[in-house]
Amino acid sequence: MGLFDKVKSMANAITGNGAKISVTAAPITIGVPFELSIQALAKDADVTYSRVYVKVRGLEKIELQDRDRDRDGTERIRRQESTFETEIVAEGAGELVANKNKTWTCEVTIPSTAPAIYRGKLAEHYYEVQAGLDCTGNDPDSGWVRLHSA
Repeated sequence: MGLFDKVKSMANAITGNGAKISVTAAPITIGVPFELSIQALAKDADVTYSRVYVKVRGLEKIELQDRDRDRDGTERIRRQESTFETEIVAEGAGELVANKNKTWTCEVTIPSTAPAIYRGKLAEHYYEVQAGLDCTGNDPDSGWVRLHSA
């Protein structure tokens, strides 16, 4: 490994740019197991990871407009509350080979006691998932991806 490769590897560890991660799921039903597909592509260097993980969370958001009669204008009120969180390990330690794809699947169940998915005029509740590789430095991950109901 030359000096440039070492610098690139260190930069990837700091930024999380060593691999591109994506996650997909079919429409889900609360209380019924569903499968997630995690895809990873190592960029231009091998990526060593200690685990492949998936985080699932439920979020309830509200957004209101409050009109103040004493002054002109409106104030937008936004609140968000986590209603469900879980983390699943899809695979243990391994290595992604440079410029190669790798795919994992894992099964997830959001309990039937968890809140339903809904979208109202002032509030909504939804679930989202994030997949990542646990690496030295900043973990490469998929970002949060919204799940949709069946």
